Amino acid sequence: MSFHTKIALHYLKPKNNSFISLLSLISVMGITIGVMALIVVISVMSGFDHALEKKVIGIESQVIVLNYNGFVNNYKIAIKKIRSVNGVKDVSPFIYTDVMITSSSTSTGSVLRGIDVNSEEKVTDLKKYLIKGSLSGLNAKNESEIVLGKVLAQNLGVSVGDRVTVISPEGRITPFGVMPKTERFTVCGIIDSGMYNYDSTFSFISVKNAQNFIGLSSKTVTGLEVKLNRLGSANALAKKIADKLNAGTAASSYYALSWEELNKNLFSAIKLEKLTMFVILFLIVLVAAFNIISTLIMVVMEKRKDIAVLKSIGASSKDIMIIFIAQGLIIGSIGTALGLISGFLIGYLEETYHIISLPSSVYYITALPVRMTAGEFVIIGFCSIFLSFIATLYPSYKAGKIDPAEGVRYE
Repeated sequence: MSFHTKIALHYLKPKNNSFISLLSLISVMGITIGVMALIVVISVMSGFDHALEKKVIGIESQVIVLNYNGFVNNYKIAIKKIRSVNGVKDVSPFIYTDVMITSSSTSTGSVLRGIDVNSEEKVTDLKKYLIKGSLSGLNAKNESEIVLGKVLAQNLGVSVGDRVTVISPEGRITPFGVMPKTERFTVCGIIDSGMYNYDSTFSFISVKNAQNFIGLSSKTVTGLEVKLNRLGSANALAKKIADKLNAGTAASSYYALSWEELNKNLFSAIKLEKLTMFVILFLIVLVAAFNIISTLIMVVMEKRKDIAVLKSIGASSKDIMIIFIAQGLIIGSIGTALGLISGFLIGYLEETYHIISLPSSVYYITALPVRMTAGEFVIIGFCSIFLSFIATLYPSYKAGKIDPAEGVRYE
């Protein structure tokens, strides 16, 4: 240990009735609280981002292919073209339309999705969210089964085995005028994705039943869901898929949207909020750094005699500066370390035991998510210590300028 560090540690040792020791403790606590708050908030915001990403990709596919005309005709040919694109793992057709679902007690609106169960399981995690019943009823042989979201089923007051009536707003023309098209379905399953907006609105039937219900041919669907080999390449591959489908056609009728584009507003808002919270809470660390400045100035004033003696026995102004820089860095390092450890412990407890729960009707998730990454710890720790270093420069410079004769004149 260099003599600079030894002297700096000596000045930090608590002494009886020492106001300087109290200021040093306050500085350490300020850094600790600021760093801890930064770690906790940034980890929670990263947790929200990651949890929503997993939820969205679990219930939706990574890329959705649609047609400007409203429907994808000869969809099996389109599927072959999409599968030929390098990076595509699997494809599944889907149909969606707005409907009204009624039970024996009430009625509510729903987004009805027609899916191919066998290929749907390869592009989304819909089966993983099934809490009652089975998805196997959604096939071409059984034409009267439907899967409901958990909240939707609760609103309708139905469970597996109960019957519901699906009403299409696009009616059929009869001698008595336009009559809404209705069909009876048996509830064969209930899903719980943990995302209120999905669980309260979505219902699922087979693609064939959906085609028959809204009057489409067996070769026509609303769009295609695509799963990729790598999640990070969604935007680039979405463009390649659209180019592949539009190749050789006079007009570009196909377009593809990645999961990032479909949820752009949501994730952009989270990133902006994360940046805002980082800036606001970083000010706490900045205030704590100012405490270091005041502490070192008080130390310099108290140790004028010591500085004069050190200079008299050969210490240079640079040596004096290094002593007080080391003292400030020790305060900053201790506070930063305690803040990182405290933040990690709080994050670990929440991540492990889910102490704080969230209302699913307000948030997409039911427990406060936490995601701690080494990179964020390093960045926050480095910024905290760097601020502590900046805070030491002025007091250290003033200490180095003290004249030995002036320092001992009144001693």
